[in-house]
Amino acid sequence: MSAEAAARALGVRQNEFETAVGLGLLATTEGTGEPGQRPKVPVSEIRRLLPSADQPDGLRAQVATTGARDGAALLGITEERFAKLARLGLLTPVRCHLNRYHCVVWRYLADELRAVRRHQAPHLTGQLPPPLRQLLATGDDARPRTWRRRVLAQRLGRAGTTWERAAAVAALLPRSHTAALLTPDEQRSLDAARPRPLFARARSATAERALEPLARALPGPETEQYAAEFAELLDEARTAPRPPHRVPRLRRPAGRLRRPTPTRPPQSPGPGSTGPARTHGQDRARQAPSCQERSSRSLA
Repeated sequence: MSAEAAARALGVRQNEFETAVGLGLLATTEGTGEPGQRPKVPVSEIRRLLPSADQPDGLRAQVATTGARDGAALLGITEERFAKLARLGLLTPVRCHLNRYHCVVWRYLADELRAVRRHQAPHLTGQLPPPLRQLLATGDDARPRTWRRRVLAQRLGRAGTTWERAAAVAALLPRSHTAALLTPDEQRSLDAARPRPLFARARSATAERALEPLARALPGPETEQYAAEFAELLDEARTAPRPPHRVPRLRRPAGRLRRPTPTRPPQSPGPGSTGPARTHGQDRARQAPSCQERSSRSLA
């Protein structure tokens, strides 16, 4: 059935449904990956989940998200502190959207924030270490990078073939970074395995311009890292059969309802870390335009 029908059958909202799919709580049959296309849900998945005594509250609790205000309250810190930790990449968003002012709003899994609080993670109280304060002073914002890495991990977890894994990484890169490495046949194979777009077609051109940069790695270290990963996966994919065309198929079954794996408690980024990294000024300019929010809810 369609995503809309599946969400109604499970008693959850559309954003909750999409988060559940991203976390692997729902098996889906994906289509051609065309813009705006949404996954289909086998009826067997609905039958698997509905008998659960705690549905829909059980599924809803696992995909509940929060913004800056409620997230700060869950951690027992100020919204300003929450915003700093998020910009440093120490709290990883699970999804984002545009508010009515066309500003990007990040959402975080409530379960993960509770886990951070239970583990009494560092940096929740006290003065931040000098390296982190210096990183904040540069104006760098790691939220888009950590979110893209999370999305990639989810896509790789659902990928069934090497070509799909290569396509998942390629989706984060400009086409110019991948086309030169591919023959026409390989390009068609990669296109056939491409994942669904991160965003459905936006309601306006302004919204599209704001969201599109979030789906692509920034020039510099992030792009170089993904380009290296793509090259390795491409070498592996060349030894595997090429997908002749896009065939809808069942994505990895999620099994029983489970709690999402909590993110690791915040730690200072160390040498070689794939966490927050200093970027050039022009790199930051490519991200979604900054804007002053009209409420403290938009701090992070």
